[in-house]
Amino acid sequence: MKVGLRGQLGLFTVLFAGGMWMSKIAQPLYFEQLGALVAFGIGYAVMAVVGGFSFAWGAFADRFGGLNSVRLGTLIYGIGIAGRLFTDVVPVVVFSAIAGAGASLVLVAIRPWVRATATDDEIPKIVGARNLGNQTGILLGTVGAGSVFALAATQLDGARTALLTAPALIAAAFVWVLISPQPPVRPRVEEEPRQADSTLDRRRYTAIAAKLAVIGAVSGFYVSLVAPYLPLILTNGGATAAQAALIMAFMSLAQIGATWLFSRHSKGTKPFGLFTVAEVFTGLITTAAALALGFGVLWIAIIFIVRAAFVSLAVAAEETIQYAVIPAKATGFIFGISQTAFLVGDALGGVMGAPLWIGIGPEGLLVTAGVITLVNAGLLPLLLGGVRTEPMVKVA
Repeated sequence: MKVGLRGQLGLFTVLFAGGMWMSKIAQPLYFEQLGALVAFGIGYAVMAVVGGFSFAWGAFADRFGGLNSVRLGTLIYGIGIAGRLFTDVVPVVVFSAIAGAGASLVLVAIRPWVRATATDDEIPKIVGARNLGNQTGILLGTVGAGSVFALAATQLDGARTALLTAPALIAAAFVWVLISPQPPVRPRVEEEPRQADSTLDRRRYTAIAAKLAVIGAVSGFYVSLVAPYLPLILTNGGATAAQAALIMAFMSLAQIGATWLFSRHSKGTKPFGLFTVAEVFTGLITTAAALALGFGVLWIAIIFIVRAAFVSLAVAAEETIQYAVIPAKATGFIFGISQTAFLVGDALGGVMGAPLWIGIGPEGLLVTAGVITLVNAGLLPLLLGGVRTEPMVKVA
């Protein structure tokens, strides 16, 4: 049976995200049981630093090829998370650096792989399939880890088993992307005659990269004001720990449903308009959540589940816009810059989130995140709306 790029990337992302999240959930529990939380914190910081060099991994992917880089990055990441069974500081640093490099390479290399293969019309559906695969993989990893913990004799045994299972999922992703038939690289649209001096090209690339870096930093900042504190926000609103977990599971299902609808009905959709509408609703709902914390668990659950659906639509629309405005020859490099900026904003939001929580409480934190989300709803169209869209491939 012939499998197109949409199916190849979708299944790969399910397996890759499943392994990543199973390992992400199990590792802190494993290290805590062995009294190695300090080493865990050091390893987490090392991964973040290595991931911050996404622009370099993107430039490498542009030269080595998107698909080849995805294969290499998957192999490297599998080796890195297999080493999470070691808790001494030196191996933790080494394997964390390996895992950070592999994960970052995969995430940025997917873009040049898609750009080299897909037509303009196929891009939104492929973006939807990738995001759907990612959300399904997150659900697979979290539910899989929970099942392993429930069946294990002790928490340590469960965490160890999950850490062994996660690299197996990454290995399956590597085998899949290695042996699945690759659709032919499509011929690119002929470009206008290039000037002898490439200064204009460099200036254009730099301008687009700078705009995407600003957007990425703002996005990372407001995302990290909500996501890490979501369990605490839900329990402060009256939910029990079990109810909070159930609400978050339904949020994942809402994201999967919204992304599925996007992938099925994205043809003819205007991504700038969809992004603006989805981001505005996300900002308004986030602000409204601050007012709903005293209204009971049911209202809180409904609000955050609906918010999750709009977040998913905004993410898919933004990725579609990025494919349209980024020059084909610098896809990995510029996507890497955007990812690096997002991680910087994510780190800054994580640092600011705790003082904001202590100072103004969950209500103030949600209002702050909602206002910044509304700002971003206008910022992206303002910065990228006038950028000439990039012709990618011929459409049959």
